[in-house]
Amino acid sequence: MALPSQVERTNETNRGVMTRGGGRGKGPNKVMVGAAALVLVAGLSWGLWKYMPKDATGPQQATAKEPAKQTPPPRSLAPDVPANVPATPTGVNSLAHNPPVPPADAPVVLTQGRSGGIQDPTKPRPVDVTGGNTTGPGTSPLTGPGNPQNPGSGPANLSPGSSNPALVPTLNPSTSAAGVRQHIEAGDRAFAANNLVQARVSYSRALMSADIGAADAQVLRSKLETINEDLVFSPKIAAGDPLVETYTVVANDSLEKIRKKRDLAVDHRLLARVNRLSNPNAIRVGQKLKLVRGPFNAVVHKADYRLDLYAGSPDDQESWVFIRSFKVGLGENNGTPLGNFVIKKNSKLINPHWVNPKTGEKFDANDPKNPIGEFWLGWEGLGDSKVYTGFGLHGTIDPSSIGAAKSMGCVRMADQDIALIYELLVEQISRVQVLPN
Repeated sequence: MALPSQVERTNETNRGVMTRGGGRGKGPNKVMVGAAALVLVAGLSWGLWKYMPKDATGPQQATAKEPAKQTPPPRSLAPDVPANVPATPTGVNSLAHNPPVPPADAPVVLTQGRSGGIQDPTKPRPVDVTGGNTTGPGTSPLTGPGNPQNPGSGPANLSPGSSNPALVPTLNPSTSAAGVRQHIEAGDRAFAANNLVQARVSYSRALMSADIGAADAQVLRSKLETINEDLVFSPKIAAGDPLVETYTVVANDSLEKIRKKRDLAVDHRLLARVNRLSNPNAIRVGQKLKLVRGPFNAVVHKADYRLDLYAGSPDDQESWVFIRSFKVGLGENNGTPLGNFVIKKNSKLINPHWVNPKTGEKFDANDPKNPIGEFWLGWEGLGDSKVYTGFGLHGTIDPSSIGAAKSMGCVRMADQDIALIYELLVEQISRVQVLPN
């Protein structure tokens, strides 16, 4: 059955041609004359248009066709060549002038900027969220004005924009396994892109591998210490860093209240250090602070007289990220026990008194001869290590004992190092692992 529209079209085509008088045309003369007249008029019009001057104005300009739009060629991924650069000479390999774009997983070769530091100015950098609270010129976020007893404990200068390229360490991957090298290369790519958070993760995976070479491990520790000088120990916050957060001070706040409110696994003194607070008791409403979440844990390597500090859950060591290293003193006659410990409850003390367990000699808190120094953090053994009691971390009045075996078994640290460790390790959470090497 045909649709109505199809029927209408059929009837329309079958109609005859009607004349002005209402009847059908009966002769061809009138039709032919009319057609000839139309052809003549069209010819005259065409001739007038063709021979009209080109600068004439009028309606014909509006009917002129626009030039056809040209589709631009695909944009090259190669960098633009300046106009004054000559073309590639005949016979010269064009790849030397237009190198191919490397694949995404290709190793990154770090280059130095004008100031000597490794940098990529197109990438975002950690931002100071505090507005610049400072304690004075020359103060280090790690150890204050300096530590003459342990001058080699600070990190190498590796941050983007470094002004001393001689201090930028380099890796010799020949001493490490291929799997370790993959982590190192991933860290190099992240560092070159100024993604310090990811660089820290990748470098830490390489550092914690049993297959890393000693030389590579030393360089990675130096790199990571410098990264963490920004990420942890400065007022800066990098996007996506899980170890820190921004906080706005409200009425009746104090650093200790903020620590408890945000459930931070650090001492409130660390917040004052990181935020460069000249007066920790004078924070104001609306002030922006950087909070460090924690927790932190320590690994003591007896063979190297070194304590490595890590951030991460005590129960998930594989996810730890390296923070920095400290030189330590150990017990004489191999007196520092191996094993796993936790910072004991109610054991963190400032300016403690001490009784020599061998001689019974007593030292008051303010006694300059007190061998413990200004800080004490006691250990509680875990598992098989429960048999070890009375051990801990503390300072010393004998700087020469750092890097040597002179204590009764405890781990000694330089004064400003133990002050920082006191702020980082918390009771009943932070772990201390003592390894032979």
